[in-house]
Amino acid sequence: MSGNELWVTILKLASDSLSALQYWIAGLIGAAVTARYNKEQLKTPYDYMIFLLSGAFTAHYLTSLIMYYAKLEPIHTGGIGFLTGALGGLVFQELFVWIKTGAYKHISFKQFFIDMIKNWKNGGKS
Repeated sequence: MSGNELWVTILKLASDSLSALQYWIAGLIGAAVTARYNKEQLKTPYDYMIFLLSGAFTAHYLTSLIMYYAKLEPIHTGGIGFLTGALGGLVFQELFVWIKTGAYKHISFKQFFIDMIKNWKNGGKS
C-alpha cells in the first residue's frame, strides 16, 4: 500500500465517521437550546449532562429513521436531527421526572406528558 492509498483510506474513514456523527451533533445542539427553556427542572450538572446526551443519542438513532419514513430529502437532515434532539431530551427528562417523583403509581406516562405540555403552554400557570 503506497502513501497515497493510505492517505485516501484515512480520509475515507474520517469522512464516514463525521457523517455518522452529524446526527449526534445536531441532536446535541438541539438539546442544548431546549435545555435553556427547561432549566427549572435541570438543577445539577448531572441533570444537564443526561438531558444533552439523551437528546444527542435520540437524534443519532432516530434521524435516519425519520428521514426514511417521511421520505424527506437529505438537505433536511440537520433540521430533523436538531428537532429530534430537542424533543428527545425533553421526553427523556420528563420520563425521569415521572419515575423520580413516583407519579407512575398514580398516572400513566402519556397523561403525565400531556399535563406537562399543557403546563408548559400556560407558562407554568395551573
